[in-house]
Amino acid sequence: MIAIVFALEFESAVFCARHDSRLRVAVWQLGAMGQGAAGNLERKLADNRPSLVISAGFAGALQSDLAAGDLVIGKNFTDSAIFARLNLGPGWHVGDIHTAAAIIERAEDKRSLARETGCVVGDLETAHIARVCAEQDIPMLALRCISDTADEDMPVPSRTLWNPATGRPEPLQLFRHLIANPSSVSGFKKLLKNAKTAQKNLARGLVELLPQLLRVV
Repeated sequence: MIAIVFALEFESAVFCARHDSRLRVAVWQLGAMGQGAAGNLERKLADNRPSLVISAGFAGALQSDLAAGDLVIGKNFTDSAIFARLNLGPGWHVGDIHTAAAIIERAEDKRSLARETGCVVGDLETAHIARVCAEQDIPMLALRCISDTADEDMPVPSRTLWNPATGRPEPLQLFRHLIANPSSVSGFKKLLKNAKTAQKNLARGLVELLPQLLRVV
């Protein structure tokens, strides 16, 4: 059995709508961001032991050649034997993932992080999930889809978008922020459009990879 783990329900929504329940694939929504996702994964693994964990979700680009909706395999957190068996078609990118303590909101900080780490994307969960998988000797594949590009500042503070403890949106805070800062509305609309593109492309990427992975695990 393969377990695909998402931190947020929003990230998994399109894939869940397309998922063929007859496959030997479980979809786990961890319901927390950052380190909280690791604790919830540990509780899942106490009752279930998959042959492979796919850490799937959104990420911010750290390199300017990545566009919203691009798919990235995080090579530094992907089992080398699994990676060697993948047949990646056009449109895929391969590079390292940097797991940050908080959402990287400024383009300036993204570029600095790219120079310091050499990583191509930044997220909040992959390193924490990889640690749990390593401790339990379960191979992992890291898959991220770009939801915001390296050259864009976040149009609204991340704390107004998501509650990191629950992984749920904060609509009231967001509404208040947009009312108080009308100049951020267009940027928020673009962010939402990019997130919907990431939803669709992440689902497409998983659908493309799963037949390959089910043959080798």
